[in-house]
Amino acid sequence: MALKPTNLTIQMAPLPATFRGNPQDLAAQMVQRMKILSPSGSSFIFTGDTKPTSNVGPWLKGGTQWYVWDSTVNDYVPLDISPSFTIPYWMSASQPPNTNPPLWLQTTKDASDVDPTHGIAVYWRLWDGADWVPFMAAQGLGTTADRPTSPPDGYKFYDTTLNVEIWWERSMWRTTAGVPGDVKAVGFSTLQDALNHNPGWEIFGNSVPQVFGRNISQATKDPGASPVSEVTPVGVPPRAAFETFGNDSTLQSGTDATTPAQVALWHLIKL
Repeated sequence: MALKPTNLTIQMAPLPATFRGNPQDLAAQMVQRMKILSPSGSSFIFTGDTKPTSNVGPWLKGGTQWYVWDSTVNDYVPLDISPSFTIPYWMSASQPPNTNPPLWLQTTKDASDVDPTHGIAVYWRLWDGADWVPFMAAQGLGTTADRPTSPPDGYKFYDTTLNVEIWWERSMWRTTAGVPGDVKAVGFSTLQDALNHNPGWEIFGNSVPQVFGRNISQATKDPGASPVSEVTPVGVPPRAAFETFGNDSTLQSGTDATTPAQVALWHLIKL
């Protein structure tokens, strides 16, 4: 491979007049007295954590910070590249000082010199010309033990222990699916497993104990003497929401219809 010319200068101190030795001794003495100079226009990078004591070219400290030699003070000074750097987006809990760039990752805390952390990422917000509008919620990922203890309302988290998406709402974790008042049947062997896998739900009947152990039937009217809604067809006794009726051996009071074969599942209601 052909050598490529450079503008480096090799400088060597003179050998002592009393030098005596073989060719190998001569070579060793010459190497000891040589140094390479970098003329103006040459650029080399020095890396390491210890600051050089003389100008050896740009210095990359710790792999992250650039320093250059200032001949006025004869020392290395930080390289200010801020005029050539464009901020890709804001990241803070408080509103950005301006709308350039028009993208903001809202977090739960502002960073400072004492504490440079930002807390939890909550929302991406975009400046629409009049306001910072959230367009996508940030989502966490991890085991049940990794859940944040008190994130802001609406913070989503995918629980890999339960394999379900949950979110923080009204001071507790709840499944994102379902609305308060939804009832569902779940097939878990134990009630605790059913509740563990359904954050934000409780066993149906916890607040209305008289419904425990009963079959769920379709309500046909609102409670009270003058129900606003009533959908009772002809020949079907009207039953208000949460009304209990029947007994252990019949489907409804006053009939001889026996209960069919049943399977017991846990019924949960979303809080």
